[in-house]
Amino acid sequence: MTYAFTDTDGHHLDIQADTDLDGQPVITAWTRGTFARVPVRIPLDRIEELVAGIREAGRQAARGPNPQHVGGRANAENCPACWGTNPPYPFLCPGGTP
Repeated sequence: MTYAFTDTDGHHLDIQADTDLDGQPVITAWTRGTFARVPVRIPLDRIEELVAGIREAGRQAARGPNPQHVGGRANAENCPACWGTNPPYPFLCPGGTP
């Protein structure tokens, strides 16, 4: 069985049951239509890790780009990347100079 996903731009991702070079069961994923089709073989015991990573990437994409530190010894309460982290006293942003 092959699972095929096509995005809105027409790019394809194929996933199928397979075996690795040692004959162990894996799922293999690759994109269709590229010049070099390099298979990515995922062991069965790591599928949940893969799915969790895809979900987390989706959550991050929904939130937008990661906030950047303002740096310059700014108050951490005014830094979007420090917000909610409870940095140690004196509560200064540890980031570099903006």
